[in-house]
Amino acid sequence: MSDEARKPLDEARGKKVDEDWKRRAQQEKELDAQKAGPPPDAGAAAGAKEGAPGKKAGKPSPLFANLVESLASQALMFMGAVRDPMTGQAHQDFHQAQAMIDMLQMLEEKTRGNLAAEEAEMLKQVLDEVRMHFVRLASPPAPRGPKGPMMGNAPRP
Repeated sequence: MSDEARKPLDEARGKKVDEDWKRRAQQEKELDAQKAGPPPDAGAAAGAKEGAPGKKAGKPSPLFANLVESLASQALMFMGAVRDPMTGQAHQDFHQAQAMIDMLQMLEEKTRGNLAAEEAEMLKQVLDEVRMHFVRLASPPAPRGPKGPMMGNAPRP
């Protein structure tokens, strides 16, 4: 049923219908926007809407750095490189360490092009360091060669 058809029924039932509520709501919204002023990143948002490629200019977020450091610390803890703060003991769980590294990698992929240059570089460095620790700790040690002459390995004069 259309609004025009409902109007006589509402009036007959004694309901008061306010027809201009949308117009007033829009006026209030515009007034609030004028009081607040332009958003702080209005220029950056306009550049992003135009499809500007590259890194986002601006101040790095400490929250982002804290997230990256938290995931990296957990990965190192699961590798046994850092003691568990609760127990004081070091233990190794390479599956959990790999999960933390995978989260950091996913974070890097999902935020590519949306980070400040400093944030992107910090994430790359942390991810490289954690991966190197993982490879070093998770790989079996290389077998050592014999420590002297053995059968058939005597040095020749």
